[in-house]
Amino acid sequence: MLRRFIPAAVAALSLAGLAFTSPASADSLSSSTAYGCASGDFCMYTTEVISAGTKISIGRGEDWPATGESSETTSPYYNVRSFFNNGTPQNEDHVVVTYIRGDTGSRRSTCVHFAENGNLASGHEWPDGRVYVTVIKIDWVNAWTAPCNG
Repeated sequence: MLRRFIPAAVAALSLAGLAFTSPASADSLSSSTAYGCASGDFCMYTTEVISAGTKISIGRGEDWPATGESSETTSPYYNVRSFFNNGTPQNEDHVVVTYIRGDTGSRRSTCVHFAENGNLASGHEWPDGRVYVTVIKIDWVNAWTAPCNG
């Protein structure tokens, strides 16, 4: 009887301890890795549903390329289906992504807000039309830069 009671008591105490732990603060959430994307990084994925297994690249807070734009044929970021900004709140914490749509060949841009206050969904965006794209430019900008506009 005692052999059955001890594991059950340990399990109950463990669960009780979970109920009394404090929730993660916004700081701890924004400073962690999410979907394989480390804190401060901008990541791109091959699927709409993002995961560490579908991540194809990261950018650590710097613009890419350093000047100008890449061409569609030379960009290493092709077959991109979604974006995630795990940046940290600062002056330039939004990302403007310029891309070429895979279905029409048209050039588009979108703003990716950073995942704030533990709301990871606020940092996840899809290209226009949710199609595969080739990324030709990544710009870290402030919230008031077009097309972000706050």
